[in-house]
Amino acid sequence: MNARHNPGFEERWRQRFERYGAVNDDDAGIAGWSPAGLAARFRRFAQLWRATDAAAAGHAWLDAGCGAGTYTRFLAAQLLDVTAVDYSAPTTRKARDRSPPDVRWAVADVTRLPFHDASFDGALCFGVMQALESPQAALRELRRVLRPGGVLWVDALNGACVPSALSEFRRRRRGQPRHLRYDSPRAFGAALRAAGYDRFEIFWVPIMPAPLRPLQSVVESAPLRGVLRLVPPLGLMTSHSFLARARASGATA
Repeated sequence: MNARHNPGFEERWRQRFERYGAVNDDDAGIAGWSPAGLAARFRRFAQLWRATDAAAAGHAWLDAGCGAGTYTRFLAAQLLDVTAVDYSAPTTRKARDRSPPDVRWAVADVTRLPFHDASFDGALCFGVMQALESPQAALRELRRVLRPGGVLWVDALNGACVPSALSEFRRRRRGQPRHLRYDSPRAFGAALRAAGYDRFEIFWVPIMPAPLRPLQSVVESAPLRGVLRLVPPLGLMTSHSFLARARASGATA
């Protein structure tokens, strides 16, 4: 992340993440999520990973924007060769302290990664895009460090989610600045293609608001996941965020 495009917006988020890393000790607080929100996001990713990338053991993977290391530790548990970066030094230190000793660490901006071209077989970038003015620079930089055919997992906040859209509308009505950046899956797919990815898939991540949190297990159930997959407009309107899985162009299989 950087502040080139909109110093106010991106720099405010950089400062927030520095503060989160300095004052919080739980994974969710360090990363800026609620505990329930982080848990729901992690469960969805882990479920999708088991169905797609579980055979990637031994490959080199990057966790870009690692936060407290929730996903870093998951990747390490898959017997991957893991490197993790975050632009918040306090966050990176706390992630390192709670992660396996063989993980490599760096304090780095996702738009200027300190790695050679084609260094990784796969990359995760979670909880980052909503704090950037646009996804293009980060997606291009992640593509640069991925080998042809390498896998990228990335998430974004869904701008068409009805509760989120209403919240942002209220902020504008009150004259408040934008708090987060939201994406549309269609535009995000176009950004992935432009950055050098192909064969991407979008997966919905429904997260219930706090008053309806007891229903979270229902929206995560296999029948509901099937409904959202078969009726994309429903997923679009109800999912707080989405995951994208894409391959760096040049894959041979």
